[in-house]
Formats: sequence, C-alpha cells, structure tokens
Amino acid sequence: MKQIKVPSKLLLAAMVLLGLFTFTFDIVRFSSTLPFERWTFINEAITLTIILVYYFYIRQKKIVSSTDISVNLKNFIGLLGGIYLWTFFLKLILPASFTGIDFPAQADNFKSLLYSNLIAIGAIGFLVPMLLILKNLIYYKQKSRTRLYVGLALISSLISIIFTIYFQQPLDIHFSGNGWFISVTTIISLTLFAILSTQNTWIIYLSRKKKYTYFLISLGLLWALTILFDYTFRDTVAAHSVGLAAFTNLSWYFLVIYTLFGSVTILFQLPTARVFDRKMREVHSLHRLGRLISAEFDLKKLVELITPMVSEVVEANYTWIEIYDEKTDQLRVAAIHSISGDENIEFNNPSLQQIGLRIIENQKSFVINNLPHNGQFQDLHHWNKTISSLAAAPLIGANGQTTGIIYAAKPQEYGFDPDDITMLEAYANQTAIALENVKLVKNSLTQERMEQELQIAREVQMRLLPQKIPAVGNLQIETLTITAYEVGGDYYDFYTHGDDTLGLIIGDVSGKGTSAAFYMAETKGIVQSITRTFDAPGEILKNINKILFDSLEKKSFITLLAARIDVNKNQLRFARAGHCPVLHYHQKTGTVSIHTPPGMAVGLNRGNLFDNLLKEEKLSLAPGDILAFFTDGLSEAMNKAGDEYGEEKLGEVIAQNARLDAEALKDIIIDSILAFVDGQNLHDDLTLVLVKYDPEIIKNQSEKDGGKNGGI
Repeated sequence: MKQIKVPSKLLLAAMVLLGLFTFTFDIVRFSSTLPFERWTFINEAITLTIILVYYFYIRQKKIVSSTDISVNLKNFIGLLGGIYLWTFFLKLILPASFTGIDFPAQADNFKSLLYSNLIAIGAIGFLVPMLLILKNLIYYKQKSRTRLYVGLALISSLISIIFTIYFQQPLDIHFSGNGWFISVTTIISLTLFAILSTQNTWIIYLSRKKKYTYFLISLGLLWALTILFDYTFRDTVAAHSVGLAAFTNLSWYFLVIYTLFGSVTILFQLPTARVFDRKMREVHSLHRLGRLISAEFDLKKLVELITPMVSEVVEANYTWIEIYDEKTDQLRVAAIHSISGDENIEFNNPSLQQIGLRIIENQKSFVINNLPHNGQFQDLHHWNKTISSLAAAPLIGANGQTTGIIYAAKPQEYGFDPDDITMLEAYANQTAIALENVKLVKNSLTQERMEQELQIAREVQMRLLPQKIPAVGNLQIETLTITAYEVGGDYYDFYTHGDDTLGLIIGDVSGKGTSAAFYMAETKGIVQSITRTFDAPGEILKNINKILFDSLEKKSFITLLAARIDVNKNQLRFARAGHCPVLHYHQKTGTVSIHTPPGMAVGLNRGNLFDNLLKEEKLSLAPGDILAFFTDGLSEAMNKAGDEYGEEKLGEVIAQNARLDAEALKDIIIDSILAFVDGQNLHDDLTLVLVKYDPEIIKNQSEKDGGKNGGI
C-alpha cells in the first residue's frame, strides 16, 4: 500500500503546538491545588499523539530509512550517545528532585518541572528513531510472520500503556489489585519482544572482522542500555506523563532484550565466522568467474584471468593451467600465477607429467598434502622448495574428455582441505565450460562478426537517411524505407534553396547488401556536395554521373531521380536517370498520371550519351495534388503467385484515399503492400516518398519529428 506523505513542516508545527499544551498543563497543575483528573487523561492522550506525530515525521528522514546495516548500527549508537549527552547536560544545568509516596512522583520545584519536560522531549526524540532502526534490522531478510509479531507487539504495548494511564500505576509486574491487568499485557509484550529479538538475520551476513567488532561494541551497548532507564527516565518522565513513562519503559525493555539477543547471536557465530567469510568469498568468486566466462572469449586472456582467481579462492601461492593442444597432442602450460620464468621452463617435470596422466586417466582431482615426505613425487619439492602441498583438478569438456588441468600449490603441508578441493573442482568445471565457449565462438566467429558488422552497417545506413523532414510551404511530406536485407542500396535525401523550394533525390543502387550500402553512402556525400552548387535536377544528375562513373564497378550502376518543387510557381521539375517514374494524382480530375522522362542509369556511360538522353520534365501542381516517388522494390513487390504490386495499383490506392493527409495515406499504402505480398519476403529494398500539395498547411511551420520518416 502506498504511504501517504504528510509535509514535514506541518508535522513539526503540530508537535510544537501539542508540546506547548502539555508543558502549559504541567505548569498549571504544578501551580494549582485543584484536581485535574479528567484533564490528566486529555494530557496523556496528547502526549501519545505527539509520539505518533513524531513517528510519521522522523520515518521520512535518512537517519532511520537506510537499508545498510553498518549505517543503521552507527546511527543507533549515535542516538544512544545523544540520550546520555542530553541527560548529562540537563542534569548539569537543571538540578532536579522528585518526591511523592504515590505513583507518579511530583516535581519539587519549577526547575524540576522544566527538567521533566525536557527529558520527556529527549525520550521521544531519541527512542522513536532507535526503535525505527531496530525495525530496519528486524525486517532485514524478514520471515513470513515477522510483521505479524511486530503488529502484536505494538498492540500489547499500547494496551499496557493504556492500563498504566487508567490505573495510574507503574509498569511493574505485580498481581495485587489492578496490577495484574498491567502485568499480563507487559509479560505478553516482553514475550513478543523476545521473539522479535531473534529476528537478527543481518548478523549472518557480517564478515568475520565485523562480527568481532560488533560483538565488542554490543557489550558496551548492553552496559549502556542496562543503566539507561535508571540514569535518565525513572521518576523523571512519569512526573510529566504516565503514558510516556510506560512507553519509555517498554522501549527500554525492547532495546535491552534485542541487544542482548544480538550479542549472544554474534558470540555463537564467532567460531564459524571464518568459514562463513570463506563461503561468501567463494560465492563471490564463482559469480565473478561466471561473468568472466560470459564476457571473455579470448583463450589467452581467459586463462590469465582465471589463474589468480583460483589462487585467491583456495588461498594458494601458486596456480597454473595446462590445456590440451591438438597440434602437439600434449598438455601445454597456458597460464601461470606467481611462478618465475625459470620454474616455468621446467614444467616438463616427470612427476608433473605422471600426475597429469593420472588425472586424465581417472578424471578425478589429485591432492598431495605432504610433498616433502612423499617419496613418489618428492622431486616436485626439489623443483620448488617452497611447495609442500599440491592439488589439481581436471577440465572435463562437454564430450567427456579431459581438455586440461588446473594446479594449485601452497608452501605449508596439509594446506588443502576438502573445501579447497571442492572449490578447485568448481573452478575446473566452470573453466571447462569457458574453454568450450571459446572453441564454439572461434568456430562461429566469422559468421557472428559479419552479422554484427551488417547490423552496425544497417544502423549507420539508417542514420544516413534524413532524420528530419523539412517543412516547405504548404507541402505535406512522408517517407518510408524497408530494407530487404540487413543493409540495402535505396537512398533518398532532401535539399532546399529558399523557404519555398523543396529539392528531392531518390535512388537505387544495383545489387544488394554491403556493397550497395557503401555506394549509397558515397552517393549521399556527392549529392550533398553538388546540391550546394546546382539546383536544376538535370544538372545535378549529370554532375553525379561524372563523379561516380570512375568509382563504380563495371557491373554496378545507380538509378536516380532528382526533383525540385517550387511552391510559389506551383511547379514540379524533375529528371530521372533510369529510375522509376513519378506518379502524379490530380485532385481536380481524380486521375493518376505516370511520368517517365528519358534517361539512363548513373555509371553506365562516361557522359555524352548520358547527357544527351537525360531530359527534364515540368508538371503543374494544384491544391490537393499528390506526388509519389518510389524505388522498384515497391512496384516489383511480389505475392505468392509471382504477381507484382505494380505502379497502377499504387496509383489506385492513392486515388481512393486522396482525401487523407500524407501520413494516413502512407499507412494505407504500407497496409496495401503487406496485404498484397501476404507474408512473402521482399525481394528488394523499398522506398517511398509522398508529397501532398495542401493549401491549409501554415507556411514555414516547424520541422516534423524525425521519427515520422517511416524508416524500418
């Protein structure tokens, strides 16, 4: 359930006002001999309200909201020290005395009254956040019934406080008179406190060093908490509020019990703290190894990273890995840790070879814990006099064959226990998996690299297309690009010469894949350069042909169409170099005309023939007219029967939906093409640029978002 957050300033103001009321009530009660029984209950209710308001105020603060164990413990100690400093300071400046045969005790003078109120403030101010910190510790890795026990403890404590207020008796365990009401609820509360004090799972996750440190600290805390009530709260708080005295007393019980249980728990875990630290280190090490295996596929780097990790986890001084070499049909040292070069040369030691053969044959770990006194392998100790214990584990591949061996060595005898061997075997298993992964990656590296390069090329290619559609006059412009493969050779771009002129280039490089994409990128650079100087479509195409002719392969060519729309003249001027025709929908007649002026593809002729064949064409535009520029991937899209989509069908779709804006019309065309191919893959890249002449568009509107260019 979402917690309702009340403004801190409002809570603080409420506490101040309520606190002033209780202080004023104490002054009036101290100065008068009149009975205040009913008003006393109101004062107690207000005091409990202050505790509740302060709870909502302080729980929003960082001091009680941290999930870090160390931070919580430091804050707890700081708050406990704060209580003592607060009390010591008040005792120093306000000597107080309290008398009275009946409970509660009464202040002897105004200083004592003031002292009682200030101690009450300290009790609330320090104890509430300390209890919240204990709640954080209790809820750490909480069990299923933890919240139930917390709720029951709060209910029983509240009932104890209410009985204390009603009967005006201290929170003692006695069964005379009305005392049994208070005693029963107090015993229930203390029992629940003891149950909650066992919820100290956080201790398990402390390191060995922290357990020793916190145990010593807990002894000091236990002493400080034990004397806290007598030093600070006894008689003093009750003189101000019986309910607050009961709250203080119950809080003190809980703090002492929880600290006592925590201290005992840490004490019992100290003998196994080293083992726990080791297990945590092993888990962390295996986790690191798992991440390493999934991220590193270079054999040399992999084994060089694994050897020091093995050394760390089994606390070995020396480690090395031998891997089976298919070329030599022998084990070779692939990586070493903490062994000098001279010793590395002598890894052909007969004893090591014998150990290796035994491990390969049995596929089991091998341990020598008294190397200096082992007659069979004693020469290993002469090889390196600092080695007195040796352990090794086989690397068993997926096919069940031994692909290598991990060795670890220590200078002390009996240096390897069963846990060390278990970890060494775990590392050997993980290393075997890593070596299998390296082998698989090596076999498929070329294919994966090509796929990655194609993906990068696709991303680069899509960035070469216009990321924003220019806003020119009253033209609606929409674009769409679909590549048949990872990368393609379709290309379009815009250029402008003034606010009322739109230049458009659309093209298709012969072939598919990366070569087409490279030529497409080259074409873009040439187009952007030429359109800065020329704006006539024919001149643009002629200059592109002159530049690209020498760089294109003989079997390659590029079809291009250059167009220029003049909004002021209501005119389209275009030329095509072997590209698809232009479809022109006439709003006035509701018909579609297909325009195919002569021209040959770029790269087929050096210049004369190309220039002579190229012709520009001009079209008059009217409001509502639609122009469609496209590549042959659209018109030649095939269905299962082998029929092509065709220019005529595109014209029909445009004519039937000409009332729509350009964006909606583009979506209709996409749906029409997809329905036509009916799940068939595209055989070629598909590009479409729609331009609708719409008089309602505000001139010089802001550019449209680049996400609308329809790139797929």
